[in-house]
Amino acid sequence: MTGMIDVHCHILPGIDDGASDLDVARAMLKKEYEDGVRAVIATPHYRKRMFEPSKERIVSAYETLRREAEGLGIALYLGCEYHVNSEITENIFAGNQPSLAGSRYVLSEFSSASTDAFIRERCMHMRTRGLVPVIAHVERYPALTDDLDLIEELSEMGCMIQMNAGSILREDGFKVRRFCKKLLSYQMVDLIGSDCHDMKQRSPRMGECEAWLEKKTGAAYTEKLMRGNAEKILEKR
Repeated sequence: MTGMIDVHCHILPGIDDGASDLDVARAMLKKEYEDGVRAVIATPHYRKRMFEPSKERIVSAYETLRREAEGLGIALYLGCEYHVNSEITENIFAGNQPSLAGSRYVLSEFSSASTDAFIRERCMHMRTRGLVPVIAHVERYPALTDDLDLIEELSEMGCMIQMNAGSILREDGFKVRRFCKKLLSYQMVDLIGSDCHDMKQRSPRMGECEAWLEKKTGAAYTEKLMRGNAEKILEKR
C-alpha cells in the first residue's frame, strides 16, 4: 500500500545524529518510497546544549533534500523534535524552531527521567496556548509506560500519541514491544513514525510495520495510524 506519512525522522543530512550526509539521506528517502511512504516530515532534534543547529543550516539542508524528495515522488516537510523545556511555546511561536509542517502540532520529546507532573504540566501549558503536543515515542518514558491512565489523560487533553515503527518490530527489545502491543490493542496510539536515523542501526521500516499492524490491529486502525491522523497535521486541521 502507498500513501503513508512519516511524521518523525532524522533525515536532514549533517544536522543532528541522523543522516550523516546527502548520500545517506538519499538512501533513506529511497527506502521510504519503496515502503510506500509518500510524505515525510523531517524532524531534526532540538535540545539545549546538545542539539542546537542554526536555522540557516536546517533550512539549507531541508531545501536541498526537498528537491531530492520531489524527484522520487515524496513530499518533504519541515518540523522539529523538540526536547521539552520551559521555553517551548515561546520558541515555537517566535519561529526559533519549527512546528510540524507549519501546523500547531509539535513533536514533543521528554526525558526518561521526566515525571508525570512535568509531562502533564508542559502538555497542559502547550494546549492552553493552542498547540497540540505530539508525544514522541511514547514507549520510552517510564512515567507513561507505567501509567496508562496518564496516557489516556493526555489524549483527552488533546495530545497525540506517537509510537516508533522499530519499537513495534522489536528493535528495542521484547519488553518495549510488549508495551507497544498492549497500547495498540487499546487503540491508544495516534501516529506511527519511523524515527529513522540511518540505513544501518535505525533504518526506515514503515512498510514492514504497516504489514504487521494490518495483521494484528486491522485495516481501519492501521489507516488512521499510517495516514489519516497524519493528514490532519499536513492539512493543519
